[in-house]
Amino acid sequence: MTDNMKIDLHTHSTASDGTFTPSELVRKAKENGICAVALTDHDTMDGVAEFKKACDEYGIEGIPGVEISARYSKEMHIIGLFTDEKDAEFKNKLDVLQNARETRNREILRLVKQNGFDITEEDIISQKNGATLSNTGRSHIAREMVKKGYAKSTGDAFAKYLKKGKPCYAERITYSPEESIQMIKKAGGTAILAHPVFITEGYDKLYSLMSRLKDYGIDGMECYYNCYSEKFSLMCEDICKKLNLVRSGGSDFHGNNKPDVSLGTVSTGIVPYSVLRNIKERMGL
Repeated sequence: MTDNMKIDLHTHSTASDGTFTPSELVRKAKENGICAVALTDHDTMDGVAEFKKACDEYGIEGIPGVEISARYSKEMHIIGLFTDEKDAEFKNKLDVLQNARETRNREILRLVKQNGFDITEEDIISQKNGATLSNTGRSHIAREMVKKGYAKSTGDAFAKYLKKGKPCYAERITYSPEESIQMIKKAGGTAILAHPVFITEGYDKLYSLMSRLKDYGIDGMECYYNCYSEKFSLMCEDICKKLNLVRSGGSDFHGNNKPDVSLGTVSTGIVPYSVLRNIKERMGL
């Protein structure tokens, strides 16, 4: 693979809150000229079997993965790449998070109703085949808010009602950053801090955070994402270099749930294959 071949190490399917099935996601990756893609659904690897089969069919390098929401003062997500979906202990821990997701969704729907919005469980689970409150999330509720005219866009719904500190936000059970990192590592994966821009844009604060997470075993962070400035990407690269961490990156593609985000595209252009090669070399793959 040459370095100008593009990859995407952060995508979502209908197994969590994306609108493309795992196989549809792979087909779209092929159409977009992506040579390697990771499926990183929220707190589940249920879509990985279908994803791997489709990757074989389309001749794309497929990386099994997951995105875990960690307990922190701000939004912290940790991606596991090359995690083993057949690891029983890992699956059990993800099941705990899935059950917590259902409890949280019921609480959000209660708050939505309390704030005068007519949105039901049936509205949410009718959005995709096989949907339950365990494999849907805030993006599905945001989409319904848009559909019923309560918000102008899903981003507007999050900004006004669904993000932390807003009237329809609810906490849920999560693992600590250290627990999240260690469960990824025990399942054979490499742990990556996702979109650190949502935690801090300050160099010193991000350096300090990554130093602490490195003590817990983290392997790297996303230096390339759909909304980074060039300055922020360079800052992330510099921190990774100084701490001897790997760089990663991806679009955070969700299909129609994030219509402005294109598969295989980040704000600085593309994520080159050299990023994945580096990760694999660090893992001994």
